[in-house]
Amino acid sequence: MRGRIKFIPLIMIIGWLATAVQAQEPPSGRLIITGSEVGSPPQIELRAYGMDGEGRPLDLTQTPLSLMHNGAAVTPLEHFGTHPAGTFTLFLIDIPIGVSGQFDAIQEAIRQYAAPPTMEEQVDAVAIYQVGETAANQLLPPDRFHNSVRNLLSVPFVPSSGATALVDSAMSLLNQIEDLKPVSDMFASIVIISDGTDVVSARFQPDDVPARAAELGVPIYAIWLNNENLSPAGKGEGQSYLEEIAAESRGLFAQMADGGGVSAIWSRIAAFREQYRLVYTVDDLSGGAFPVTLSLVNEPDVTAETIINVPANSPSIVINLPAASRLLTLPSVDEPVKLQFSTTARWLDGVERQFTAVQLVVNEIPTEIPADSVAEFEVELSNLVMGNNAIQIAALDEQGMRVTSPLLVITVQEGRRSLPDELNPRAGIGRAIGTAFLLLLALGGLGGFGFYAWRQGWLGQIPAMIPRGPRRRPGLVELPDTVSDLAPDLAPGGYAQAQSGPVRAYLEVLDAVSPMGGDIPVRGTQVRIGRSPAQSDVVFEKDVTVSRLHASLMLEGSHYRIFDERSTSGTWVNDQQVPEYGIQLLDGDEIYLGAVHLRFRQP
Repeated sequence: MRGRIKFIPLIMIIGWLATAVQAQEPPSGRLIITGSEVGSPPQIELRAYGMDGEGRPLDLTQTPLSLMHNGAAVTPLEHFGTHPAGTFTLFLIDIPIGVSGQFDAIQEAIRQYAAPPTMEEQVDAVAIYQVGETAANQLLPPDRFHNSVRNLLSVPFVPSSGATALVDSAMSLLNQIEDLKPVSDMFASIVIISDGTDVVSARFQPDDVPARAAELGVPIYAIWLNNENLSPAGKGEGQSYLEEIAAESRGLFAQMADGGGVSAIWSRIAAFREQYRLVYTVDDLSGGAFPVTLSLVNEPDVTAETIINVPANSPSIVINLPAASRLLTLPSVDEPVKLQFSTTARWLDGVERQFTAVQLVVNEIPTEIPADSVAEFEVELSNLVMGNNAIQIAALDEQGMRVTSPLLVITVQEGRRSLPDELNPRAGIGRAIGTAFLLLLALGGLGGFGFYAWRQGWLGQIPAMIPRGPRRRPGLVELPDTVSDLAPDLAPGGYAQAQSGPVRAYLEVLDAVSPMGGDIPVRGTQVRIGRSPAQSDVVFEKDVTVSRLHASLMLEGSHYRIFDERSTSGTWVNDQQVPEYGIQLLDGDEIYLGAVHLRFRQP
């Protein structure tokens, strides 16, 4: 019996080590769908954000994603920019007498948070609570204004004198955080400012706090206070507990004395203000409630789920304009231009109805369209810009249902006037007149030939010209051996191959810190330039004056146009700053991106 007892301590140690190793495993990443929009069927929009195992925001434009709609895989999943959903930050402060020397530092840190750029008024929100005896005590309810925080902090803190419970207070906030959010799709987080002690609870275990936070997808950011009344061992235990709940909930930890660490927490929170707009199309979309699952391709276990509710009587309207006809050339955009559009409208339940109001929305400016001519109409536009233009139809039907068409982008480039036939009102008239003329010409020729054949007596010989041999059995038609024999102009995927040669262009590097190794070829329809290898095709990784994504070159016809991508220092061509609609590049143009100096060549 004694021999067995000797092994008990060893077994306990092994079990403790296994538990410790398991506890130290970093959490996996997380995806969260915060909302959806079905106002532009057959397109559906999701709003989502993601974080990796350490709580850093995922760039969903660079992260491979998969989507299941009603159990079926859907592609492609398109990115339509971001949505400023905002952040909601709950401060939970613990102010015992032993940290009274840091009260000013606590208030200053919160003031720094509640100011630009960390907190954007009327977009972000903040609430402040104090650790209480059984739950968190509210000091400031959820608020979106900087002055509300400043007014609260204008009064000095009073140290806590009674019993407090950090675990109970944190759990009370976690369990009501969804109800406290001013807007349901906000990114929510908790900032605990404490010495990390008073974790004893009659209802919860200390580990319940990070477990519940990880389950909800609510990071806890912990800032440790040095309590002068605690022993070194007590200080160490408190700091270790705050580090643990931050790490296990995908948050960050810092000491109040570490200004850089506190600022890093504020920057991490602000990075979640913008959420991604993900758009996909469902062919033959019908009404109903459909489960949707969004997953990381590289981590299939990281998923987010939601239910998409599509009203059965929803209208759907689509602008009929192929991708090849979305580029037009104008000498300027100062004069109005008349364009024609055609649309296809249907209702998901198959019942035909009427529209009562229709608008064509171009760059967020609406133009009224007669409701009875929405299938095909002409409109004069005076608000087009050089570069990309956002086009949508907004309509209201007789049952009061509102709908917008899927977003369509038309690109305007500078040059001699040239409109695609689908957008050119004159092209439709010209085609109709041309078709009618050719038809009349053909009928006249056929009639003349028939009269001549009658005069020559050829018509009476037609019966003798009909073959009398054996007839072939129907259906025995010899087919070509390959699809290319039937349609040699089609590529294997069924699309016509381009007949024009590639555009030849390159960039000469005149001045840059990053070694580039010669001229940089410019290929394809888009070339992105910046400092980040994850976001750019041409990377100046060591040039700190270049933004992560600084500029992009877009192929428009046979020329490239350069656009600034909201860079810090701007993009310049021949001493002219690149405007929002970009600048068309010519051979020899010199480009400046921060301290990087390039020359564009297109011989």
